[in-house]
Amino acid sequence: MIDTLDEQVTPTSAYDLLTEVERKAVDEYVDFVVEQQRKRHQPVAGALNMPIPNEYIRRSRQALYRPIVRAAIAERITEEARSLDISPDRAVHEFATVAFSDITDYLKAGYYGEPVIKDLTEMPPGKACAIKSIECEPRTMGMKWKITLHDKLPALNALADMMGLTKQQERPVLKEYVAQELKEQERKAIEAPEVEYTELLESVTNSKERA
Repeated sequence: MIDTLDEQVTPTSAYDLLTEVERKAVDEYVDFVVEQQRKRHQPVAGALNMPIPNEYIRRSRQALYRPIVRAAIAERITEEARSLDISPDRAVHEFATVAFSDITDYLKAGYYGEPVIKDLTEMPPGKACAIKSIECEPRTMGMKWKITLHDKLPALNALADMMGLTKQQERPVLKEYVAQELKEQERKAIEAPEVEYTELLESVTNSKERA
């Protein structure tokens, strides 16, 4: 039987051109990377640059290597990013990261015990948003580095407003989101490994007490 014009479907994306098996492989992989990015509180769009794990290559019987399948993956990740990257939970996380930032996440003890800025790869994932600026100044004995974090007070005030702590007469805007985010921050703090640089931690703690 010949299909009528009304029954014909014209593909409008790479995903439309895939077989059912290929679509299943794409969906499984995209679900995985989206979940990983959200667990790390990283933008979903960042998954576009991630290498595909061998496990998913094997599951797809090498189909994820095909250019048309790669294009479909990019389409799906882009769609997910549009709906998830600008969201209440991400906004709350950004505020919480700034509000509860700890200078020891960004500094380590140098060769002589002096505070030294960590490499970006050494900083905890998702913590970079608390950094306001990183500056360097040439010196006779090398470079002097300076790191400045965003002011914590505005972020704390924003979280308090969202939870209805400062404006009791108004309905909390994001109370559930904020409570969940703070609980996650507390869990990570409990599970965090012991700080390696004890002297630096003590010096920062003493500085906070004096302030």
